Amino acid sequence: MSKSISPSPGPSSGPVNRHAPTAVEKQRMQLEKLLKDPLKPAYIPPPPKEKTIRPPREMMKNVQGSSAGAGSGEFHVYKASRRREYERTKLMEEKVEKEAVANAFEEKKRKMEEEADAKTAKNRAKRLKKKERSKAKGQDAGGQKEDEEDNGASFTKASNDAPLKKRRLVNGSELVFRKPGEEDEGDGDGDGEVGPQPIVEQDEASTADSLLPIAESKIVIHEED
Repeated sequence: MSKSISPSPGPSSGPVNRHAPTAVEKQRMQLEKLLKDPLKPAYIPPPPKEKTIRPPREMMKNVQGSSAGAGSGEFHVYKASRRREYERTKLMEEKVEKEAVANAFEEKKRKMEEEADAKTAKNRAKRLKKKERSKAKGQDAGGQKEDEEDNGASFTKASNDAPLKKRRLVNGSELVFRKPGEEDEGDGDGDGEVGPQPIVEQDEASTADSLLPIAESKIVIHEED
């Protein structure tokens, strides 16, 4: 006869042992209780009060000195007053120590803030300087680009305004290129030839020789006795 296998029970919300719950179970129960009514305000316990003692009395009456013998009825009064004085002194010392720690913390915090502010100001000055340098460099690059554009525009304009007549030197002689039907400004007649025309230049040496005066030749006859 085969035995039927019962399914494994699911995880229960309650603790395994109600009298000794684990830390996880205790935390789960607290969360369930807190989330059961979300509108209910949560209880926040007040902070612990500082330890204080009553101020000392101005005058202690019916108190014997420290030489009171054992079994004296006034010895417990002296012992209690001395204990309160020790507690008061201890509280004063703890208060002074707390104030010293707080002052040291505030001083350290102030120094760290000053160092952070100085470092921030230094980095800010570096960023501003770098930004101004990059801005000036961009302005210089823009000015150079504008100059190049102006130069290119002027060169284009000059090339467009160049005359149609072009002159060229070939073997020392100057050639003038003209289109068909184009007349030279200096020529009165329009019977000029089309194409390059060499400009005839006079020889400077022949011109100089022609300008020199010609000396007259004289014949001298000598008679002998």
